[in-house]
Amino acid sequence: MAGSTGSTPSSMQRGRRLGVVGLLGLLLAAALVLLAPVGSAQAAGDEGMDSFVAVYDLQTDGSMKVTETITWRFPSGEQKHGIFRNIVVRMGWNGEENRYRYYDLTDVSVSSPTGAPDAFRVSDNGAAREIRIGSADEYTSGTQVYTVSYTLHDVLNPITADGQPAPDSAQAETVELYYNVFGTNETTARDRVSITVNAPAGSSQAACYQGVSRSDTPCQATPGDPTRFSATGLSSGDAMSVLASYPASAFGVVRADVREGDAGASIGSDAAPAANAAAWAGAIGAPVLALAVMGALVWTRGRDERYADLTPGLAPAPGTGAAGHGTPSAATVRGRSSTVAVQFQPPKGVQPGMVGTIIDETANPLDVSATVIDLAVRGFIRIEESDGGGVFSRTDWTLTRLPPPPDERLLPYERQLLDGIFSSRGDVVRLSELKNTFASTLKRIQGGMYEEVVTRGWFRSSPQTQRGAWQALGIVIAVLGGLMLFYGRPAISAILGSSFGGGVALGIGLVVAGLIVWFLGGRMAARTAEGSAVLAQSLGFKEYLTTAEAGQIEFEEASNVFSRYLPYAVVFGVADRWARTFADVAKAAEAANQPLVMPTWYVWSGSAFPDFTSIADGVDSFSTTSTGTFTSTPGSSGSSGFSGGGGFSGGGGGGSSSGSW
Repeated sequence: MAGSTGSTPSSMQRGRRLGVVGLLGLLLAAALVLLAPVGSAQAAGDEGMDSFVAVYDLQTDGSMKVTETITWRFPSGEQKHGIFRNIVVRMGWNGEENRYRYYDLTDVSVSSPTGAPDAFRVSDNGAAREIRIGSADEYTSGTQVYTVSYTLHDVLNPITADGQPAPDSAQAETVELYYNVFGTNETTARDRVSITVNAPAGSSQAACYQGVSRSDTPCQATPGDPTRFSATGLSSGDAMSVLASYPASAFGVVRADVREGDAGASIGSDAAPAANAAAWAGAIGAPVLALAVMGALVWTRGRDERYADLTPGLAPAPGTGAAGHGTPSAATVRGRSSTVAVQFQPPKGVQPGMVGTIIDETANPLDVSATVIDLAVRGFIRIEESDGGGVFSRTDWTLTRLPPPPDERLLPYERQLLDGIFSSRGDVVRLSELKNTFASTLKRIQGGMYEEVVTRGWFRSSPQTQRGAWQALGIVIAVLGGLMLFYGRPAISAILGSSFGGGVALGIGLVVAGLIVWFLGGRMAARTAEGSAVLAQSLGFKEYLTTAEAGQIEFEEASNVFSRYLPYAVVFGVADRWARTFADVAKAAEAANQPLVMPTWYVWSGSAFPDFTSIADGVDSFSTTSTGTFTSTPGSSGSSGFSGGGGFSGGGGGGSSSGSW
């Protein structure tokens, strides 16, 4: 959802009365801006940064004011909307569980000396904040220059005399800037990079590292006042980290932010009563209007469609006409049916990742992990446990890409997933090698999954977009309320006099209205009738997986059924129940002298004689671990980069990556 925007709305005209009509007009304008279509990201082969020049101004409170001048070369012959910058704001902390380091990002501004569209919005993107520059309604091409400014807070590390992290600078000898200018997830080539660091005092030491994760290849570093760093020819996947040491006495109290988790001429006081009345009307009317409008929208557009005269899970027969997206036409109504019939097979042609997306309207990382398992079942991958050193320990998995089966076809997001895992790493990859490098690829795969559910006609538009646009509008309204409380109310009071007290009420009313829009906006993703039919089939199949008895499964097909249905059981969270069912099937088969054949797509390391329970347990563990691996970003440490073996590329705090859209 949008956190801010680079576009500046027109100033509200001052007058003798503040009316509700003016307020509603402002909200309508904000809605139209936010609901404009957003372009999708595209890959290109010949684009990159001709140069990246940044100035880091270190402040005495440990924050860093950043000004980046980016010369971006767009793909020849193509038009794009602009670029984006992902600035890491959350990182793991010293390997501790449920704790992370936070870098608050504020004061964002963007301009373009070459005249490229420079409107922007800031939104959450996993562990980063994305600054998306450009307009969905405008294009740019060729070579353009962007100036991006922002402030990152609490970036400095207090260090003791023996090189250990200190709680704060009061107990430190030095403070260090150890910062990833780029992370290893930066896929854009950078021809020339130049960094200048200004500080309250000159640096005593400086170092620079470039290359793949943990590379100690040096780049140019010059200590002093200012401190300068430079690098050339950075390729896709190359990180760049800068390191500089300063005397702690030059700064105030510096510490890492570690959190739990991972007026003009007076118009006259005679206008104040009317202004107060209008403000109070807006304070009461804004939440009521938001509740009425959003309630009506949720009721008429936010509820799922379903076929009116058909059993849940069924769709009209082909040939009865088209109703958009290639689905048959039939009478539809709003509202989900409470009836779920048991389905003994998954919906035809619906992969596990698609089932996960249709059920909760979200392409979760778990759905991506289940897709990896499904690709293994279908013969594209072999998953093999790697012994972690103990008798029964599992710490890693080896993924091997296999020749594609001749009778299997990959969907676009499945192809993205396979290529994302293997393309730059060869045909054999350890799951742990994807840690801290796969998050940006994960976002693209999730986007492909949303495109797939729209293509299949289950949603009229991406559920992520449907929710996000309305929730962004709610945030804008709430922010307007906050601005009224902290800025608008004092300004109007200065004009109308102290008798104007309705500003507080109006600000609170807007905040409440914004929260209502945000909350109900989260319910605006609605399935089509076809999507509801697939949902009913999926829930019916889940019912089968949780209630199936061993006696219902034929020995001849048991091994195949176990493998084909296991990825769905992972999505539903019932893999253990499915495994117990097959443990009973295996016992019965062995007693009948018809032992079941164990799957070959998953290689278990526990013993020479795995059973279905051990395989399901391993797959479930793989799913959990891979979900965390796919979303992980490099960790941060408060330790000195000049001691304990030296620094390396990607070893600092923060980081960034870029792209075009």
